[in-house]
Amino acid sequence: MANKIAAAVVGAWDEIERWYEAQGAAHLILPPASGEQIAALEATLGVELPEAVTASLQRHNGSTDGGWPTGTLLSCDGILQEVSVWRDLLTSGDFDDLKDFVADGEALKAGWWQIGWVSLDADGGGNGAVLDLSPGPGGRIGQVIDMDHEAGPSGPIASDFVGYLTGVAARLDDFSVIDGQYVEEQ
Repeated sequence: MANKIAAAVVGAWDEIERWYEAQGAAHLILPPASGEQIAALEATLGVELPEAVTASLQRHNGSTDGGWPTGTLLSCDGILQEVSVWRDLLTSGDFDDLKDFVADGEALKAGWWQIGWVSLDADGGGNGAVLDLSPGPGGRIGQVIDMDHEAGPSGPIASDFVGYLTGVAARLDDFSVIDGQYVEEQ
């Protein structure tokens, strides 16, 4: 299973890298994270990241700001910063009036944010894809959900991180990079 997951991550990244190269935008994807950076991220968040996420971070530690079709693919530091903001809001009581918020279906636990959620990408406005390590009764550990700061969590948008990454790879032909900015093709 481990080799299958690693191969899927490698395959997705190979496709993504080819697209970035063709766009003259390979510089937007950052070098690998170290094992120490990944271990520190897991320890600080108190989670064990799925193998696919670890393999991806070992390939590329995120993107530059705005260097990903959905905004920024978060680095270890970016994940920690984004999750810290959400957790601070949760523990300070800012979401107390939303603790019973329920997205459609049973894939997600009730609430606006869960301690077991890990941000993957961010658009700079409080929205992004989130790894769900604390799913609802109809969900699956490692599913990827969408977090919209105004509408709340929804999804899943992918059954796991490999699905998220391959989904991004599949959509790249809908975009171009012009002057370092993503432009969706019409």
